[in-house]
Amino acid sequence: MISKKKQMYLSLQVLGWTAFTLANLLFNYLSKGTISKNDIYYSIFLVLLGIGCSHFVRYIFNLYQWRNEGITRIFHKLAILSLIVGTLNILLLYLIRLSWYNGSVKDITLAEFLAQSATFSTVYFIWGILYFAVYFFRNFKKEEIKNLTQQSKLKEIQLNKFKSQLNPHFIFNSMNGLRALIDEDTEKAKEGITQLSNILRHTLTLEKRSLITIEEELKLVKDYLNLEKIRLEERLYYEINTSPSCLNYHIPPMLIQTLAENAIKHGISRLIDGGRLIINSTSTNEFLIMEIINSGQYNPKIKHNEDANGFGIENSKQRLNFIFEDRASFQIQNLNSQEVITTLKIPKNII
Repeated sequence: MISKKKQMYLSLQVLGWTAFTLANLLFNYLSKGTISKNDIYYSIFLVLLGIGCSHFVRYIFNLYQWRNEGITRIFHKLAILSLIVGTLNILLLYLIRLSWYNGSVKDITLAEFLAQSATFSTVYFIWGILYFAVYFFRNFKKEEIKNLTQQSKLKEIQLNKFKSQLNPHFIFNSMNGLRALIDEDTEKAKEGITQLSNILRHTLTLEKRSLITIEEELKLVKDYLNLEKIRLEERLYYEINTSPSCLNYHIPPMLIQTLAENAIKHGISRLIDGGRLIINSTSTNEFLIMEIINSGQYNPKIKHNEDANGFGIENSKQRLNFIFEDRASFQIQNLNSQEVITTLKIPKNII
């Protein structure tokens, strides 16, 4: 069975040489005012000869692997090959013309012969350039697809790396909080363990997904905040404000949860009276805007160790950059003397 690639090659060969021959036949008709049966036979032979000679040119390309050489060398070799094939083509046409016209043929001068030879040589040279152009374009697209596939795999590996860093970090913080709660209030500790198991069950379903909806993410955030509420009690006040238009936007899993965790650990939990955490989400025609406001102060000039520095900030920035590149933005700053605001701007059309 002939492949689609070969079918396309043969179709273009037949169409191209048929068009060239019809143009030549039309020129003869305009010159002589008539077309004989021999002219039609001659035209059919011209099509077959053109296909055969151009296929020979292609055979030479593949036999000596010209595609692996530089463009300049290819052009030089193609010019020489086209001159040879064009001359052979016109010689074969003269021979067939002699046989069809009973051995009689007009006197052909050397200048006419060279002009016709140059014409066919130019035709084969152009044919060769078109062949190489199609070949290099097809291979360029293949390489582009290959590179995109490799980049996608690398991106997936990197995202999985971020996830592997994220989940243990989250579990470690939660277990520390529950451990401190066991001695203070056993019943609340049990409730917290149940809450944590629900969170872990939910995160396992998201493990293989690079994006989830805001609705799914906020369910996880609420579970996490309820867990923290058990530990901090009245020291934590939280509020989640979102509109129905935002629920179908897609974001990386645990993005908001990580930022909420960071806000509580490095902001609210360090305050004697605790504080508040407010999550707002609004949307435009193209973007989702999310704000995480928490009590505390942010000082980017202070260098912390990895755990003290809000692990979630760097992880969130890296994940956003890998998925959305420069289409998404992340900004954290002090809203006033008592609060910090983290603002996310995420594009809508991402999948």
